[in-house]
Amino acid sequence: MERITGFKWRTREMRILFSGAPVFMAAVVFLLTCSSVQACGSISRDKALETATCIADVIIAGRRIVAENQALINNPDKEDKGFTPEFVESQIRDRFRKMTDRDISGLDPETRAIVEQVITAAKMSVKMNQPRINRAGKGFKGYIPAVFGRETGQILKRRCNIIIKQTTFKYRSAYNQPDSYEKTILKKFENPDYPKGQGYGEQTGKDYRYLKPIYIKKACLKCHGDPKGATDIAGRKKEGYREGELRGAISIMFPLN
Repeated sequence: MERITGFKWRTREMRILFSGAPVFMAAVVFLLTCSSVQACGSISRDKALETATCIADVIIAGRRIVAENQALINNPDKEDKGFTPEFVESQIRDRFRKMTDRDISGLDPETRAIVEQVITAAKMSVKMNQPRINRAGKGFKGYIPAVFGRETGQILKRRCNIIIKQTTFKYRSAYNQPDSYEKTILKKFENPDYPKGQGYGEQTGKDYRYLKPIYIKKACLKCHGDPKGATDIAGRKKEGYREGELRGAISIMFPLN
């Protein structure tokens, strides 16, 4: 397996990430994160797997919430959607509890501190998108799970030096393209003998890398289901996925102490 050094991976991913985002949004992310920079530092080796798993679960929960609320977000007749940072935070905490049978408040202090930073980043993404979410007279707003995940990752990177990426073989943008390490793990997830839903993590050099598989849910089918090749609401071609199929993974990387 080819090793990808932390510096090389971060440089490449951040360049792709910002080149794929509108200049205005990138500027907003920069201003929001720089106004309240809070370095989280590195993470203990013995807490790496638990922390990475919890980060992935929060991102997956947030993506599902955005997906399930697309009809509300894209409603042209409703101005104040109520899809606020506070609403999303409440939903993430509740969804995390249902997914893991654990409450965020009961996590190990080191892990909880990082998870709270992820939730803060998610809230910041929702906050800076309030104008377009609440815009009356317009249907599709463009605030989809992929945008939520990408922006949350941008904010978290600047606040905590933690990199979050949504990756898949069937990527729609350069940001999602898997590197050689991610390709290897995605192939593991595709193996019928690999336990469904189980993440994979390991130390690579001074960093910890972790991938958690994500699967197609019912709310995803509107943009990623049948008929394959048809145009979805965002103007992209549908992949023809079926509910329950592997979509890709949430990829996480952070330094260890």
